[in-house]
Amino acid sequence: YLLMRKVLAVLVAVSLLGIAPADAAAVKAGAKCSKHKVTTTIKGMKYTCIKSGKKLVWDKGVVVVKYPTAPTSFDDLIENYKGIAYGAWSKSREKILASKKTDITLRVVLGPNTQLTNKEPQKAIDLVTRLYAGYPTSAEVYFLAFNFTDRDWATNQMETILPNVGSPWIANTACQSKETCWGGGAFTNGTGKFLIVETMGNMATNHISGALEAHEFTHIVQQMSFKKGRPPAAYLFDPWPPTWYWEGQAHFSQHAAIYFESYESYMNARRNTSQDLYRNSAFNSEHIRKYFVFNAPEDWQNNYQRWQQYDLGAMFVEILTALKGPDATMQMWKLAATGIKFEDAFETVYGLPFSTALPIISKAIALELGRS
Repeated sequence: YLLMRKVLAVLVAVSLLGIAPADAAAVKAGAKCSKHKVTTTIKGMKYTCIKSGKKLVWDKGVVVVKYPTAPTSFDDLIENYKGIAYGAWSKSREKILASKKTDITLRVVLGPNTQLTNKEPQKAIDLVTRLYAGYPTSAEVYFLAFNFTDRDWATNQMETILPNVGSPWIANTACQSKETCWGGGAFTNGTGKFLIVETMGNMATNHISGALEAHEFTHIVQQMSFKKGRPPAAYLFDPWPPTWYWEGQAHFSQHAAIYFESYESYMNARRNTSQDLYRNSAFNSEHIRKYFVFNAPEDWQNNYQRWQQYDLGAMFVEILTALKGPDATMQMWKLAATGIKFEDAFETVYGLPFSTALPIISKAIALELGRS
């Protein structure tokens, strides 16, 4: 009797798939099938019954991708740390697909001896407006692009477009020499006028994929929400969110926006720009926890490389995006604009004190890096 019940259960399960037991055993590319468009999955391959001439046959099949389980709260973040990246990417993709672009007019100001490395910067801008739809406002944004030869010209152009917002930054930071002329920046004077500055000539992936434009325009959206230009300081202080959040969100956004159509491409870009974190064994959970501070003191600045605000900051923002989506990460800027400190804004948006969430976040990041 028990044996008969097991046989019946198998027959029912196979029938629910729309294929007979004999068909199930013979499913392979080109083999006969009995019902058009029926599908079945065998050994990690999904096959579909298609018409080939007058016959019904199984197609070549496609590999069934099994994505890791994404975390849903801080309670299961460590348990499901392998699904953090997928959760953030999928929620970002959903937002982009569901949103319309905001009307951003890009005014390209190109150096006389310069060529764009990314020929269509507007595409990246549009993707970011969809990723954070509801936060960008319609605006005219100047896009100043130049190479080392045009550096002095670019400095004059920046001063003309946005006077007194820091044009010496071009020569002092973004383009100090021909070999290091690969920086970018985003500026506003607080009156609704916006400027993206980018150096050209570097043919790294970020400079030709649109990632650099996506990164810098994310800074524009942050400043739109804050309604003020970033102060000329290496490390931001309250009520501005910390620098690792400012840069981490932009770094995360450049991957989430540009590679929203492919999780594999998103992961490749994410890994390529975070190699130092994976190589440096010092980044265990305790070292990571001590990184995420506010109003960075001098000893902190001596213990951490400035560039970690990008990749480590991005992993922080990626976790927040996995839990509550991209909108919540931008809501932090709206609250900061009212004068609320970052840790208070964090508890308002994510429902947990920052001091309680931080050890969980740090542990999850360490696990992602293959450490404890």
